[in-house]
Amino acid sequence: MDNKEIFEELTTLARQPAIWFVARSLGGQHGNQRPDNSRRLLRVLAETNNDLTAGAIAEILAIRPASVTQIIKKLEKNAFIQRIKDEKDARVVRVKIMPAGRKQLQSLDNKQTDFQSELFEIFNDDEREQFGRSLSKLNEHVMSDEYLSKIRSKMDKHLQLHFDRFISKTNIHNFRRNQTAYLKRMQEHQMRDFLNRDDHEDF
Repeated sequence: MDNKEIFEELTTLARQPAIWFVARSLGGQHGNQRPDNSRRLLRVLAETNNDLTAGAIAEILAIRPASVTQIIKKLEKNAFIQRIKDEKDARVVRVKIMPAGRKQLQSLDNKQTDFQSELFEIFNDDEREQFGRSLSKLNEHVMSDEYLSKIRSKMDKHLQLHFDRFISKTNIHNFRRNQTAYLKRMQEHQMRDFLNRDDHEDF
C-alpha cells in the first residue's frame, strides 16, 4: 500500500459516520452541542481520594467556575453527587461522588469499552499493538514543528494565511499541553491536599 492509499484509508476512517457519531455520543456531545463535562467531573471525583471544592474541580478541568456550578447542579439533581460542608470550616462546601454517580460512570465506561472492543476485534493482540504504536508515532509527527513548517512552506501566501488561522502554533502547543495537563493537575491537587492534612506528620 503506497502513501496515497494509506492517506485515503486514514481520511475515510476519520469520516466514518458510525465512528464519528458514537465517539461524540460517548463524550456526551449531541449534534452541534459542546462536549458535556459531567463525565469528566465524575471521573475527577472518583479518582481523587478526597472531596473537592468547586474551585478545585474548575482548576483540574480547566473550565470556568460558573460552568462547574452548572454541572454540579445537574449532577446533584440526579443524585450522582452531593454537596457537603467541610468538617473543619463550615464556610467551605465540598463535592462528593455518590454510589449512583459511580454507577453512572461505570455504565458510561462500559459503553465505551464495548464500542472499542467491537471496533478493534478484527485485530489480534500483535496487530493491535503495532497499530497503536503506528498511530502514536503518526500523531507525534503531525504535531511536530518540523512537519508543520514543511507543509506550510509548500503553500502559497494566501493558503498560508488560512493555515495560520486554522492551525496556529499556539493551538498546537495548547493541544500538546492539554494531553497531559489534566492528570498533572489532579496529582498536584492530591499532593497539596495531603500536605495540608494534620495527620501527615505521623509519617
